[in-house]
Amino acid sequence: MSANPEPQNERNAFPADLPEGLKPRLRLFLSVDLVGSTAFKQSRQAWLPALINFYRDFDQIVHGQYRAFRQQTNSHIAAPEFWKSNGDEVLYTCDLVTRAQAVDAIHIWLAALSAYRCDLATLTEDLDIKSTAWIAMFPAPNAEVFFRRAGVQLRTDGAEDAILLQAEMRDQWHAGNERGDIIRDFVGPSIDTGFRLSDWARPRRLILSADLAFLLTSSYSTSDEPLPLHFSGAQKLRGVVGEQPYPMIWLPVGAGARADVPDEAIGRRLADPGLLRSFCEAIIEQNYRAFTPLFLADDPDGDNDSDFGWAPPYIINRILADWQAEKRRQLAA
Repeated sequence: MSANPEPQNERNAFPADLPEGLKPRLRLFLSVDLVGSTAFKQSRQAWLPALINFYRDFDQIVHGQYRAFRQQTNSHIAAPEFWKSNGDEVLYTCDLVTRAQAVDAIHIWLAALSAYRCDLATLTEDLDIKSTAWIAMFPAPNAEVFFRRAGVQLRTDGAEDAILLQAEMRDQWHAGNERGDIIRDFVGPSIDTGFRLSDWARPRRLILSADLAFLLTSSYSTSDEPLPLHFSGAQKLRGVVGEQPYPMIWLPVGAGARADVPDEAIGRRLADPGLLRSFCEAIIEQNYRAFTPLFLADDPDGDNDSDFGWAPPYIINRILADWQAEKRRQLAA
C-alpha cells in the first residue's frame, strides 16, 4: 500500500445505503423574467393573455431548442426541468454531471432566449425578457425542501418531527413514487445569490454567477464553441460574500425587439478566459464556504482533476452528520 494513499472521492466516501436524496449533485438554475410587465399590466385591461402566452411559448421554445441540440450534437444532457413560476419570472433547473453539460445547457438556453426575443418582437414592443444563470450543490450547502399538497395524509404514525417528515418526502420523491402528492423547492445560499444576481440582468445580458463562470471557462479546452464571456467590473450584492465586490459576468443575448437599444459593451468587454477563470478562482477560494463546490460525478477527467472529481471533506462530513442525526431521530421516534 502506498504511503500516501489517494484521497477518497465521492464514490467510496459514502456508505452504500446512503439515501439517493443525500448523494451530492450539482444543479444548474436558469431564470427568465418579463421586462416591462408592470407597466404593461397597468396600462391595459387585457394583459393576461400576454402573460399566459409567455409561459406557454417560452417553455415550448426552450424544449424545442433542447431537442434540436440533442439531434445535432448527440449530447447527453438532461432537459431543462420547470422549477416554478414567481409572478412574471419562470425558473428551470437541470442536473449537471460533466463540464461539457454545463456548456451545452448554456448554449441551449441562449438559443431559446434569442428565439423568444425575436418572436416577442413581432407581437409587442412593450415587453422583453432578461435572464440569469447560476449553479448550486445539494444536499449541502444548499437543500431540497418538500411540501405535501393540502389534504394529503402525512406519516401514518402522526409523527410531528419536521426532519423525519422531510426525509420521508425526500425518499419518496427520489424513488419516483407518487410525486404528484409532493411539491419540491430549493433553498440555500447559492439560491439566494442567484436571485440577487437577477437585479443585474438586462435583455441583452445573461448574468452568470462567478462559480458557473469558473466552470464554463474550465470547459474551454473540450468545447468546440467557447462561450463569449464578458466582464464588467465588480459591485456589491446585498448579503452575498460578506458584501465584498462580486464580479459582473455575462453573456450577450441575440437582439430581438425592434426598438432594442444597442449594447456597446458586447464584444468590447469580451473577457480573456484564462484571466477570468483566475479571477473567479481567487474569489471562490477566499469565500469557499459561500460558493458552490464544483463536484461533477461523471466528469471524464474526474478521477484526475482535483477541481471537479471530488466533494470537499467539509461537505462529505456535513452530509454524513446530517444522515446520522436523521437515523438517531428515527430510532427515537
